[in-house]
Amino acid sequence: MIHSTYHNKDTYEDPKTSSVFETMLMLPDELFWSVLSEACFDNENLPLVAGQIEDYEFWPHWDSTGTGNSTLVEPDVFIRFQALDVIIEAKYRDNGGQYSQQWEKEIIAYWNEYGDDKPVYFIAVGGNAEKATEAVSVAKDVYVNKCTWLSLLIQITKLRDEYERLPMITTDLSSVIRLLNLIELAFNVHGVYNIRWFDEIATSKPLISSDSIMTFKTYFK
Repeated sequence: MIHSTYHNKDTYEDPKTSSVFETMLMLPDELFWSVLSEACFDNENLPLVAGQIEDYEFWPHWDSTGTGNSTLVEPDVFIRFQALDVIIEAKYRDNGGQYSQQWEKEIIAYWNEYGDDKPVYFIAVGGNAEKATEAVSVAKDVYVNKCTWLSLLIQITKLRDEYERLPMITTDLSSVIRLLNLIELAFNVHGVYNIRWFDEIATSKPLISSDSIMTFKTYFK
């Protein structure tokens, strides 16, 4: 929670956002983008390649001209890649809190700061009532992709498990695995867990029916 401590952000989603994204941003650039984009539910509009991360900022203060805000506009995370920009708005829980008016203000404020020389993508983490991508029309359409904290964690643990199954693990890969474990811990500290034991139950000696397992897996999806 280095960034939230530095910015004196100690309430609601801010420490969670700081813990998760500051560790995720330690991943190799292409791996970070892959995890983030794959975690989004409706991601066909997201490019496969974003390029190198040029800069990032937690809670930037952007010009509020044209937004209706009296002072500034403050998204949670802003990331500049070579090929595109990403605005991230995070909510603490997965059951509501995101709203289109806030997205619109952050997009307008982004254009105030950076113009429209790069494609910009908006990712709403947590707090989404619907999973489908939405278009926000402010001068031109910007698409808002959505994910949950759990869908992010699932991508992290899936990647880690794939790496650990490789027949040979290099020194570089070993360091990435350690980092993925650290990222998982950041989620766990804030109450987000990947409940994988349902799969383990289903593939070992059955303790409950397969129908019950599928019901649980659907509920926790």
